[in-house]
Amino acid sequence: MDPGIQRALNDKLYDKRKVGALELEQVIRDLLTLKEFDKIKKIIKQLCNEYAYAIHQPHSRNGGLIGLAAAAIALGPELARYLDEIVPPVLACFTDQDARVRYYACESMYNIAKVAKGEVLPYFNDIFDALCKLGADSELSVKNGAELLDRLIKDIVSESAATYVSVLNLPEEIQEEEDRDSYDESLDLTTAFSLARFIPLLQERIYVINPFTRNFLVGWITLLDSIPDLELVTYLPEFLGGLFRFLSDPSRDVRVATQGALERFLCEIRRLSRIKKGIEESRKSRDDTKKKTGVRKKCGFSSRG
Repeated sequence: MDPGIQRALNDKLYDKRKVGALELEQVIRDLLTLKEFDKIKKIIKQLCNEYAYAIHQPHSRNGGLIGLAAAAIALGPELARYLDEIVPPVLACFTDQDARVRYYACESMYNIAKVAKGEVLPYFNDIFDALCKLGADSELSVKNGAELLDRLIKDIVSESAATYVSVLNLPEEIQEEEDRDSYDESLDLTTAFSLARFIPLLQERIYVINPFTRNFLVGWITLLDSIPDLELVTYLPEFLGGLFRFLSDPSRDVRVATQGALERFLCEIRRLSRIKKGIEESRKSRDDTKKKTGVRKKCGFSSRG
């Protein structure tokens, strides 16, 4: 990176760090136009190692966070190929002792996710786990930042979780953005979001006692259950015991939200039970018809009577 940009990102004043980030964004846009991918990787590596991972240096970490967000914005459609380098250092900043670093980590991840959209879903477990803890943060600014990020991730999950396939998992010939909608949906491609991978984490977190965290969990359970193709209800036995405990929470908000979630699950189970019963009755009716037809043929009865 240019020495001037490095100094700006290290500055204790947010406005100066922002100016440095804007300059960095333009630099990366120019490099992208020139297809200087190696230089882009070096800049991202520098942002990670010398800034975002600079423990006990809050100004440097904050500079790294805003710098990585600027890089994500500049990369745009090419961002997916760099997320493995960009996301981990931002996640690491969620646990920093300095509340400002934690807040700027929320801001950085928000800007990254806004560009990445469905491409951020492979990191869902890590982001969810961080948000689960930040929802109970002692600093109001951090909680507010986490809430904004949570809303964005929920929007992405609602829109994309059931069907989104990462561009990195598509056949090479259709990885270009304009061709993404043209692939054969019958191809067995792994979606970016995995409910099966998420459930073990939910099982761990469902026994928390903090009311803010419990509200957070119920909100996510309700959202995931509202996405038909995910079929969260099939995993209900895995976390139902912990969810029942929420009904005795001192917070009325938690109790009401939990009651609503359980009622929706009950309605869904009843609906599935009716469908299953209907299928069984239909199958039984077909079997009975076949048996009767077989008996008539065996006895030599004609169809004309």
